[in-house]
Amino acid sequence: MCTLILLDRVVPQIPVIAATNRDEFFARPALAPALIPGAGKRPACVAPRDLDAGGTWMGVNARRLFVGLTNRPVAAKPLGARSRGLLVLDALAQTSAEAVVSETERQESIRYAPFNLLSADGNETWLVRRTHEGQTARALDPGIHVVCNRDPEDPSSEKVRRIEKEVAGIQLGLPPERLLQELFRVLRSHPSGSNPFENPCVHTGEYGTRSSSVLFVGESRSAYWYADGAPCESEYRDFTGLLDDLRASAGVRA
Repeated sequence: MCTLILLDRVVPQIPVIAATNRDEFFARPALAPALIPGAGKRPACVAPRDLDAGGTWMGVNARRLFVGLTNRPVAAKPLGARSRGLLVLDALAQTSAEAVVSETERQESIRYAPFNLLSADGNETWLVRRTHEGQTARALDPGIHVVCNRDPEDPSSEKVRRIEKEVAGIQLGLPPERLLQELFRVLRSHPSGSNPFENPCVHTGEYGTRSSSVLFVGESRSAYWYADGAPCESEYRDFTGLLDDLRASAGVRA
């Protein structure tokens, strides 16, 4: 995934809102979101699946923990590196955002290609960054966070600056249905005419935006909309029923 927008504890009753675009090679197969049953102490989760390595790029579990990962650019993956998508599944097996950090620390010796891993549970939000120099983690304050394939604070990233400006212009007090439409608009956009990789919605010959998601996670209000393809060309479909199934799996009434 290469565009991750998080409205973090800034919208009443919906502390976690994630709007994402997954950029990948078109030839890499994937499945739409589905319920992944829990096992033992591992909670159930809802996530799309990468059929190449079996992992995922984002998801939410029965504890209302959201996890999303963006790939950082690398000339070549480390030899014998484990799939970053499997790390996301490991993170979704945790009970809190802080526990995700502990899990990534436990896996610090495992080889992964560079990544940014964001975890949010409505109470805390953490960003774990893995580069060739090592791994760091920090808590994020409530606010609007935009994570792409570089450091969030990277001043050279026009993509992050543009998205931040667009999202900052959205009235956070809008009804959820209108807020949803505003996030769709941002994810569908192509503000840069010269460099497709600086757009939220990416189009190139063999690589581009493969899917798009908007996820609302709150105790009383949840929603999940997913577009299987570039969102400027594909309709968003309502997958909120999966979140109802997730709550049922945890013994919580919808």
